[in-house]
Amino acid sequence: MKILAISILFSIFTSNGWTCDGGMQMNRVVSIPENSVLANDMTEKEFKESVKSFENFFSASIERDHNAELIIFSSWGSNTVNAYAERSYKKIMITIYGGLARHKAITPDGLTAVLCHELGHHFGGFPKKSGNTWSSAEGQADYYATMKCLRRIWETADNERAMANTIVPEIVKAECAMTFPQAKAQVLCHRMNLAGRSVALMIQDLDHDSLVPNFETPDPLVVKVTSFLHPYAQCRLDTFFQGAICPVADSVEFDDDDQSLGSCHAKNGDTRGLRPRCWFAARN
Repeated sequence: MKILAISILFSIFTSNGWTCDGGMQMNRVVSIPENSVLANDMTEKEFKESVKSFENFFSASIERDHNAELIIFSSWGSNTVNAYAERSYKKIMITIYGGLARHKAITPDGLTAVLCHELGHHFGGFPKKSGNTWSSAEGQADYYATMKCLRRIWETADNERAMANTIVPEIVKAECAMTFPQAKAQVLCHRMNLAGRSVALMIQDLDHDSLVPNFETPDPLVVKVTSFLHPYAQCRLDTFFQGAICPVADSVEFDDDDQSLGSCHAKNGDTRGLRPRCWFAARN
């Protein structure tokens, strides 16, 4: 029913300049009520504060740089595990539900990563979807989430404190250290990667995927044509990982046409931080 509702909204509003992106789990209708045995321990207060903090952080820059208004619709009371992006003229919209925030794999940082993914549909640049030409591909929205969005939010945060009780995989430590010589930047890199892992673990559960996404086992798939759809959980983790270790500054925006601008790309001589080939087919 949820998928049908989204499809109906899309067909109604497209002609009026309003279009809706598919969402985090377009083909996975899942419900997690409050106090469910499937729920994590996130509270309504934490959910609302996280969403409001995200909205406050980006509202001014979106108005200044894009002459647009950021609007986030959040519903703690909705049990649906989903989030999605919409656009209507100068309104940049994101909707997120309490059911997603309650998913057992979602941490507070994972929730922020979901919001960053949805913002990535609006500002992630190339490649764009063929149906919603304003919306970046699913994989690109993940790449944007770590490479631009989370980096901006947490650049001046107390990441050492946020990560104090977190076990960071050795491969994450090693790869972050290869990109960032400063200790503070490394901890930021760790935090972004584990936020991405939270999202990937949720996707694995929603897909009923038996393969647990792992930083040490990248997806071996090599696509011949760029996929605009939701990648599998491992591929999504790979994308968050590569976005986090790409050294290109977050101040350099992605471009709608030039796939190398603002990103790590072979065209620029880069060998690390590239968009994974499990969804992205680079062109020279």
